[in-house]
Amino acid sequence: MTVHSPKLLTPEEFASLIEIAIASDNPTLPPQHLSKLINLGYVIETTNGIVVTGDGLIRITESE
Repeated sequence: MTVHSPKLLTPEEFASLIEIAIASDNPTLPPQHLSKLINLGYVIETTNGIVVTGDGLIRITESE
């Protein structure tokens, strides 16, 4: 049996993820937060800006 646990984020990193999800244009957040969120697969950078992935949206709904 496999147990899935959410990838840990600090409260500040979680707030950055939420900011990306609700910001209409490029949000302002610390570069280290963006890097970690990309590495965890919660956001991607596109030509249109930073976008929350499906995994990121699931993480938000799981809450911190």
